[in-house]
Amino acid sequence: MKTIISAIFISICVAFHSFGATQAIYFVGGFNNWDISHPEIAIADADGIFETEIDFSNNREFKLSTANPEGSWNRFDEGTLYTNSIIKENEWIPIQEYQKSPNVVSPAKRSYSVKVDISNMRMMFSTNRSDHDPWSGTLPVMFITTESGKPINSKEEYLQASYYLDPMGVEGIEPVGNADDQALMQIRGRGNYTWWGFEKKPYRIKLDKKTELMGMKKSKHFALLAHADDSAGGLRNSLGFSASEALGMPWTPATAPLEVVLNGDYIGLYWLTETVRVDKDRVNVTEQADGATEDVDGGWLVEIDNYDSDPHVSIKDSSGHPIWFTYKSPEVLSPEQHSYLQESMESIQNALASGNENEAARLVDFDILARYFIVNQLMLDMESFHGSCYLYRQRGATEKWKFGPVWDFGNAFASGRADKPRFIFDHPDFSQVWIGEFYSMPEFVGAVRRVWQTFLAEGPEVLKAHLENDAGDIASAAICDGRRWPAYSHANIAGEASRLESWLEGSIDWLKTMWGDYADVDGAKTDDLSVNTNGQDLIIYSGTNRMITLTSLDGTTRILTLHPGINSIPLSPGIYFFANHKILIH
Repeated sequence: MKTIISAIFISICVAFHSFGATQAIYFVGGFNNWDISHPEIAIADADGIFETEIDFSNNREFKLSTANPEGSWNRFDEGTLYTNSIIKENEWIPIQEYQKSPNVVSPAKRSYSVKVDISNMRMMFSTNRSDHDPWSGTLPVMFITTESGKPINSKEEYLQASYYLDPMGVEGIEPVGNADDQALMQIRGRGNYTWWGFEKKPYRIKLDKKTELMGMKKSKHFALLAHADDSAGGLRNSLGFSASEALGMPWTPATAPLEVVLNGDYIGLYWLTETVRVDKDRVNVTEQADGATEDVDGGWLVEIDNYDSDPHVSIKDSSGHPIWFTYKSPEVLSPEQHSYLQESMESIQNALASGNENEAARLVDFDILARYFIVNQLMLDMESFHGSCYLYRQRGATEKWKFGPVWDFGNAFASGRADKPRFIFDHPDFSQVWIGEFYSMPEFVGAVRRVWQTFLAEGPEVLKAHLENDAGDIASAAICDGRRWPAYSHANIAGEASRLESWLEGSIDWLKTMWGDYADVDGAKTDDLSVNTNGQDLIIYSGTNRMITLTSLDGTTRILTLHPGINSIPLSPGIYFFANHKILIH
């Protein structure tokens, strides 16, 4: 009799798998080795909610369908459902019909009560978190144990420690060790205000051997950034690093979110980040020996600092205020090294104070500075040329000082700024070293405009995509982090991402009014002058005899003589500028 009833039930499901009359929901995934012949089945309760318990501990991916597969993927695909929303625990998320849909991914590697509400086209992953570990399971977890469980109280003294990294099923992340076979490291505190101003601390780690940690290039040296100062849950810093990559900075530190357990205590959501140091895969300059007396012109890595406590050289700006340059590499200076660094910084200051653009361009790479400036202006980071502002120089008489890499964006888009864009050197909240003087120089402004036009081609959309992906990656972990650190809670990561995207769009729109929009011809039309393109020809109508200067994106200039009437000028594909206008030749 039981067999007959089951057969009748299956027949009903086949006949009524359309949304209006769905009798069951079928689940197939990693939890059952993708066995289409034995799906997990959820039956509707009295309220029309389909609910079943599924253990995703070994694999988070699965598919669900309103169609009884009867052992056939083709039948199963006829009723598959999908969501493209950020999936969180204990929250309804919208679903939609999507034949042969991509896999759905559970919020974490654990058991969930999966609920499907067909009448409202939504689903939920429910769990009683008190029964589970404090971490989300959606990000890798690094477990760190210091020697004898000692607390980390110093920024100067490393503690011996061991660690292992559990990928928690995150694709592309390799495990490092395990609970029974841990790798060795050293760990200490790091940062200034972020170290003493917050209970959630940042750390610097030094691995016992070079490791490709979290998919990053092999190294011993990394930071665990807490981003407690970032009210957007770390998204400001992540967006700033993405902007650096989009603007083509020579090197941007890799960064990736993970969760951390320290001495058995869950300490929340962190961002593993490559530290700024001289290395062939980071700041790639010749490493200069400590205390060297010869060849002291490079390589250098220094920081414009806002603390007088670190080892530094000091000069005066035009107002007599000190500017501190903390030297990172080399770390111990000979008199010759100290004199070279001091005189180099004074030379740049003197060129800017006197308005000597040729000398400034000889000493500082304008193209790299333009990229660095646009990143920080785009992020409205009023602290960018105040501290954590790096410069480096390769060895060689003709080499120039280069700004970068980027580092700290915890102060970007701060309250009261995002909806009122202005240049970061215009009445700044913090002193902005040199950038105002650089921006008074036409050659530097030209470099800024050229880089900006290149960025507009794809950069804004790339940044929005990165922001959305990062928000999705940390959504569940941010909730867990908020439980651990209520004072820094960022539970509504989707809302934070939406707010940042709005501010980013506002910043881009304002900068378009300053530096131009991206179009084939940017506003080049007056009563006696109009510009168009025809294939690879620039077509200019001029009402009078005149001469114009045409500048290509690489800075090459041409003097063009225009006659009254139509002038046709063949050009190679690229972006060109004249009289504050831009032309794109495809």
